[in-house]
Amino acid sequence: MKPISSKFEKIGTENAFAVGPEIGAWEKKGYDIVRVNIGEPSSNIPLASTKAMLKSVKNHETHYCASAGIDSLREEIAKYLSVTRKVKYEAKNIAMAPGGKPVISGTMFILVEPGDEVIYPTPGYPIYESMVNFIGAKAVPIVLKEEKGFRFDIKELKRLVNKKTKLVIINSPSNPTGGVLNKEDYKEIAKLAKKYDFYILADEIYSRIVFDKKMRKVNYSGSCFHVSDSIVDQPGMAKRTVILDGFSKTYAMTGLRLGYAASKIPLFTDKFVNLAINIWSNLPVPCMKAAEAALKSSQVETQKDIALYEKKRDVVVKGLNSIKGIKCHNPIGSFYLFPNVTEACKNLKLKNAEALRKYLLTYDKKNKKGVAVLVRMHFGKRLANEKEEYIRLSIAGSMESLKEAVKRIKIAVEERLSINTGS
Repeated sequence: MKPISSKFEKIGTENAFAVGPEIGAWEKKGYDIVRVNIGEPSSNIPLASTKAMLKSVKNHETHYCASAGIDSLREEIAKYLSVTRKVKYEAKNIAMAPGGKPVISGTMFILVEPGDEVIYPTPGYPIYESMVNFIGAKAVPIVLKEEKGFRFDIKELKRLVNKKTKLVIINSPSNPTGGVLNKEDYKEIAKLAKKYDFYILADEIYSRIVFDKKMRKVNYSGSCFHVSDSIVDQPGMAKRTVILDGFSKTYAMTGLRLGYAASKIPLFTDKFVNLAINIWSNLPVPCMKAAEAALKSSQVETQKDIALYEKKRDVVVKGLNSIKGIKCHNPIGSFYLFPNVTEACKNLKLKNAEALRKYLLTYDKKNKKGVAVLVRMHFGKRLANEKEEYIRLSIAGSMESLKEAVKRIKIAVEERLSINTGS
């Protein structure tokens, strides 16, 4: 048989999902494993969304619709963005997608040529790196540094950008670190974008999941809440930027696959809609009705979930920092923690964080207990100068499960440590 396309030798994957079958295999053997590995909200979609989705199905709204998405949802998203980003958006600037990943790939297909350079954050969402490689561009990683609150160093960005830079990807708040860029960062990025004439892909899927009360407060749909800053706030940057946002994280709609691209770049939305026509045609109307209802209804229910994330963060960060050899940064955004486990690995005589992950998964073989986490290697290739070891925990689950996870990690690390040291 003739070989498959060599293009697929360049494409990566979301390594976080690759851990799932491993966890499942141990569970089939009777292990009780607390999962804090995947960013899956434990809450459900807003009640108004459930009602709107059921009504849509009952009305038989199950046929083809516009590839960009239904007009009423795009109009509501434009209103939402205009309030939360302080830039006027219109429905014509919005195109729906089945989740955020098509926005990543679509942006690169439309804006980037083979041989162009794309700067992306690492550790970061692995699909950035995967898609840069797939289209034949040059992947240029910029490290998110723990000592800077997991922001990247603007001085380093200045060293990396050049005439070949076509796109810079920013993710704030960040997965997996929870790092958040600030206004000064954005001012410097905007200066560089104008000087070197590059575009921005701003992954802002976690823009509502923020905990710093100094962040910008907005009033929308009868509710008041905080949002993270955006690069489009900077003069002229809306015309250089693609915003990636959606409903998966804020509104717990992960399975409904509701993302969108928002951009004022000339012709971008037209090109993106053409991509949609070629690949997914359109999204289900009932799902889009659910999203529209989430935006139009009171945000109180959603903000309660976000307030609970903050409480979970406080509990888990405190618990992790009480464990010998673990040091956990206190993030101000997203629902992820990225604790430094370098000393724990050394103390336990484990090679790296991946060895620690495997150990934690089945640490208590007698009682068949474990805890599932992810590690640095699941979020882009490790760079040669990286010395520290990290694991990632999602705090999107229930408070009960998170407390149990911390308890198990503490037992796993400290009991083995006492055995190793003979104390």
